[in-house]
Formats: sequence, C-alpha cells, structure tokens
Amino acid sequence: MINEENNSLIKSTPGLLKLLHQSGTSIDVFRKDMLALSCLVAGTSFRSLKEAEPLINLQTVFKLKREQDNEFDKKAVAIYFDEEKIGYVPKAKNEVIANLMDAGKRFSAKLISKEWEGDWLKLDIEVYLND
Repeated sequence: MINEENNSLIKSTPGLLKLLHQSGTSIDVFRKDMLALSCLVAGTSFRSLKEAEPLINLQTVFKLKREQDNEFDKKAVAIYFDEEKIGYVPKAKNEVIANLMDAGKRFSAKLISKEWEGDWLKLDIEVYLND
C-alpha cells in the first residue's frame, strides 16, 4: 500500500472532491480582506458629526471612494459612513491606496476606536483591500 502524504492546505478525500466538483462549489482559502493601513481619519474636524457619532461603533464598516477631482489632493480617498462623507485617508498615506483604487481594486475601512477631543471626533480605522 502506498502512503502518500497530503500536504495541501485543505485536507480532502476523493469523496469530498467529487462532491465539490458535482455541486460546482469551490473553496478559496485565500479569500480574505487584507489589512493595508491603520490611520486616523483626516478632516473630521471640518465635518458636523454630532448626529452620526452615536451610530458609529466598532462594527462599523466605512466605504472608501476616490476623489480624483479634489482640488487639494489629486490622490484623495474619501471615507463614508452610509452616504455621509466623514473625512479622508490622510494625504501622507493615501497614494498607494488611491493608485490601487484607480486600477480597480476595492477598499473598505473598519473602526478601531473613537473619542471626542473637544469638537474633534478622533476616529482610528483600519483600511482593508477587499477581494
């Protein structure tokens, strides 16, 4: 009897492979959002966020949108909570994300922490490259 060691990422049997093939199902072990950047949201002091702040929690996922027409930053990446712009990826950290977005890649952000410092809502986020 030949003993072949199965070194694959997902241990499988001939029966499992047959079932996956027949059902058209596949397993993508690399399907996961990838952390690209941790940063503070820039520009929140210029926004009125008093009403939105109670709705923003650690489960919040923000949308990122490119603003190629932004007069202050040609690589601007805006951050949205629902349909409200809450700020930007900081200019000093946005170039790679902007270039990837221009190439068709999608990003989102998740809230890590928030706190008020006077009238400034300090939002700490993680930006993820989505598959």
